[in-house]
Amino acid sequence: MFVGGTSRSGTHAMARLVGEHSRFRYIYREVRFHADQGSLPDLLAGDTTMDEFLAQMRGHWWKRERPGDRVGGLHGIIDEAPFERLLAEFERSFEDDPKDACRRLIRGILDPVAERAGKPSWIEQSTRNVARGPVLLDLFPAMKLIHTYRDGREVACSVVNRPWGPNDVPKALKRWERQLRVIDSGASRMPADKLMVVNLEDMVRLDREGSYRRLLDFLEIEDEPGMREYFDSKMTADRANLDRWRTDIDEAEQEKLTHDYGKALARLVGDGIAVAPELARRADLEPTAGGTGSRLRRRLGRLR
Repeated sequence: MFVGGTSRSGTHAMARLVGEHSRFRYIYREVRFHADQGSLPDLLAGDTTMDEFLAQMRGHWWKRERPGDRVGGLHGIIDEAPFERLLAEFERSFEDDPKDACRRLIRGILDPVAERAGKPSWIEQSTRNVARGPVLLDLFPAMKLIHTYRDGREVACSVVNRPWGPNDVPKALKRWERQLRVIDSGASRMPADKLMVVNLEDMVRLDREGSYRRLLDFLEIEDEPGMREYFDSKMTADRANLDRWRTDIDEAEQEKLTHDYGKALARLVGDGIAVAPELARRADLEPTAGGTGSRLRRRLGRLR
């Protein structure tokens, strides 16, 4: 199982929720080597070299430090000696059967995490998983993928509070739009039975029970006390910091952000980004001096 979405859209919370089930082990690090730029899909496509890929495996993906953040990377889930053995075997076998080599590398790193927890499978939450969904499906035909998304204003105001994010809200909103476009390029090529798309606000406030039941049905699992307890206590509107864009910035900044958000949604809707019409429907947009809200509503009306 894989979870993906834009930064600060609920991917970690969703993966933790599923990881409370007896079937899935939550992979508590974003492993990234199967999804980031220069990762396995790019190696398969010939867009990066084996040397470049291995350098990143032993570098940024092995251990990464970000200002004000804890140290991340694969070193937290696998010891160096077995890691090096897996890389050596991967390099030897890649030319003969690239896809099988990629599959065995991913499973060689992640399967033991699930096995140590006594679980038969795992769920991993790298941000770019949805964008890489078609390649992951090719490697793991039985896999399923969850795309979590939320109001871009919420994302922008959350990202600027992180040490790795843009330092102002307008830049963070542009980053959200770019990420959503890349995500859609992968989501649009996923079979319907392999992809679940869920708005975080539904999960924590608007349609809690319906969203939870839909998740169970998608995963083809029964409800369990541990998963239900996590959902009831942790997947809440307060913990998701909903309406952050209304409380973290002043009224003038809110007006500017909503104006920019309306323009971004109009572009996304016009370009056929799948979740954009639903985001536009949910957005509390009033016509601005530039007419953004009115233009957006007219465009949505034509699409309907």
